[in-house]
Amino acid sequence: MRPHGDVGAGAHTLRPVRAIQQTRALYFLTSYPLTSWFSETSEVHERFTVDDGTWGVLLMTAPAVTLVTARAYPRLVPRRLAHRALVLALACITVAVFGIGLCRTVPLLAGLLVLIGVANAVLQVEGNSRAHLVESLTGRRVFASCHGCYSLGVLAAGLAAYLVSAWQLPIVVHFWAVLLVGAAGLLMLRLRPLDEPVGDLSADGADAAPADPVGVRFSMPVLMALSFVLLAMEAAVNAWHGTLVDEGLGFDGYSGAVYAAYALGGIVIRFTGDQVRARWGTLAAFVVAGPLASLLLFAALAGGQRVVVLAAFLVLGVAQGIAYPDVLKLAAEGKPTETASRVARVVTAGTVGVLLANPLMGWLSDRFSVVAAYAGLSLLLFGTACYTAVRYALARRA
Repeated sequence: MRPHGDVGAGAHTLRPVRAIQQTRALYFLTSYPLTSWFSETSEVHERFTVDDGTWGVLLMTAPAVTLVTARAYPRLVPRRLAHRALVLALACITVAVFGIGLCRTVPLLAGLLVLIGVANAVLQVEGNSRAHLVESLTGRRVFASCHGCYSLGVLAAGLAAYLVSAWQLPIVVHFWAVLLVGAAGLLMLRLRPLDEPVGDLSADGADAAPADPVGVRFSMPVLMALSFVLLAMEAAVNAWHGTLVDEGLGFDGYSGAVYAAYALGGIVIRFTGDQVRARWGTLAAFVVAGPLASLLLFAALAGGQRVVVLAAFLVLGVAQGIAYPDVLKLAAEGKPTETASRVARVVTAGTVGVLLANPLMGWLSDRFSVVAAYAGLSLLLFGTACYTAVRYALARRA
């Protein structure tokens, strides 16, 4: 199978397996340094004599810069330089996170956070665009599994942070690990432009698949709204699950297990989501897991049973783990020249959701309670999933 014809004598031929492996590695090398920084924010804070309010403003630097950069980037960098922009962004995010491990001044920290924000925007836009293009060129479904590799990077960063703490090592050891992993990855990656034909897939064609069987599609404003809601919910869960479990539900010390269940659900669905999409179509898993997760979460909030809380966050991890990659996949479809721009708009909307989620959750928790805040989150998830389910059912009937 050769989806595209030759582009002329002497054109390079990309091997499908190598292209897929490189793209998956790209996601891992994006998430590992970024979440290594997230896992050490409180320890880094202790190094600086700034109050919590100032620290909170500093932490908004990177996502705010990501928001601006994601919107502007597709207009500034031509498509022929996309692979070079990816490599440069990987190097920048690795060096910036390593620099945070060593810096001692607030201005330098702010500058490094700006660099992280820019690099993260480029990696989100180009990484998702490249994953979609790899799918188009190879006929393989790899988009969800690429996001699964992103989750593996999160897991690796968390484990590294835990080992550094458990073995009472200096925190800088964790940041040295970031530099070593990033440097090794950059040395092994050989990214090329993906505008050339891909080689014969017959030898490795087990994963080859036709177009998605369900034609559910959304306009760009709807995709942006879904991205906003989904990433806002993810940010709220990441930052407030401990408060809910320890204080709201009274299961002190149980939050780690709950978050592990949430992460496990996301990892499992991201490595099986491509097969689900091949059989049932884009957003099929979210249509099932979304309403179920919201109902389980309501039951957990009302009943307060540990096993129900675990089940709720496990299924919530499934719903959240597949929904955002599927939305990005839908955004990436269309004219190849518009892929980066469309992905950038979805990333921008999602970043706004991340920025607003924590202040809103804090306000609801102060005004009512963290349980009430999570009840509102459950309603939002239920409404979003039901809307998607209706559109999905109409698409299947068409």
